[in-house]
Amino acid sequence: MKNWAIPLLIIIVLFFLSIISSNMAKAAGTGSSVGVLNVGVTTRVTRIEHINNEERFYLKLSDYNSVDDIYQVKIILEYYDLQTAVFTFKQFENPDSFVRINTFSEDSTEGNLLRKEACTYSLSSKKETVEEKCDMDILFVFQTTWFTRVIIEASDRAGLTTTTRVDYNTEEMMRSSNMIVIPGLDGPILVGVSSFIINFLAIVAGAAGAIYLAKKMNLIGSVE
Repeated sequence: MKNWAIPLLIIIVLFFLSIISSNMAKAAGTGSSVGVLNVGVTTRVTRIEHINNEERFYLKLSDYNSVDDIYQVKIILEYYDLQTAVFTFKQFENPDSFVRINTFSEDSTEGNLLRKEACTYSLSSKKETVEEKCDMDILFVFQTTWFTRVIIEASDRAGLTTTTRVDYNTEEMMRSSNMIVIPGLDGPILVGVSSFIINFLAIVAGAAGAIYLAKKMNLIGSVE
């Protein structure tokens, strides 16, 4: 073997070892990577509460690539096929960023539904198991409003999105501060007035409906 071959071989080996070492150091720095192929974010709804005219959705997310692989989470409210609100939590500004911003935002027809000051985000404080290293807890808090379905979308950096759907019983939530639901119509009516007027209209509509049904059933007079 030529005299220059052995030093060249050593240089090549050291070069590749340095690359491997650098990648291992980056993975260890996050404290949560488990070295698997890209998989979607797993979402679990751990609890749903209705307290003081507020809805509280407790979510637990897991990403076995790394908790840093979770980009954003959305809660989408639907009234049948009508989308009425989208609440978004972003861990990073964009999929390529590693600077955490941890922000909550809202896009809704009513506006000001999301209680940003009550929403929370936290990473697991336990790092003993793979699940604990990859867990994230998120709490969405928003004002009670009319909806029949909740769709939860969780996206990772690669753009892979997993979807969870929850059908919701809203029989006890017939109206919110500026939305009234009249039986027989296809959806809620959004009215930009005060809650006092909404309450008055709701009472009038309810009374009119009761009188009409009573007449229909020949309980009080007749309906032409």
